Amino acid sequence: MIDREEAKTLLGGPKRELPDNPQTPEEVLEAMKAANANYYREAIATNCHTFIEFTGLIGEYIKICERNFKRGVDFTQANIHIDGPRLRIEEWEFDYINEKLRCIFPSLRMVRLDDLAKLDSEDIATDK
Repeated sequence: MIDREEAKTLLGGPKRELPDNPQTPEEVLEAMKAANANYYREAIATNCHTFIEFTGLIGEYIKICERNFKRGVDFTQANIHIDGPRLRIEEWEFDYINEKLRCIFPSLRMVRLDDLAKLDSEDIATDK
């Protein structure tokens, strides 16, 4: 197992500074990248592979946000809490995300939201 100082050396040095109060989508993306780099540096020091896998998941989210932003989608508003725009996610990205989730949660069953529309309501389990 490596210690924190070894991890910092292996991963390119000290913690990255995040921009103060990012406002624009470009600033938000830079802050997200810095936060992910910092998370990876800290996560690698835990010596827990599945914990480190979250870095790949976060990195993929950042890539999806960047691509959608280039298409005119305000990714900062893309969440279920405010009924914002939906991010376009490519099929290969679903595969990568599912691969990461299977590594982190081996017994998790993945379903694409589009696939739910194909199911009959009787086939969907509920808490009722």
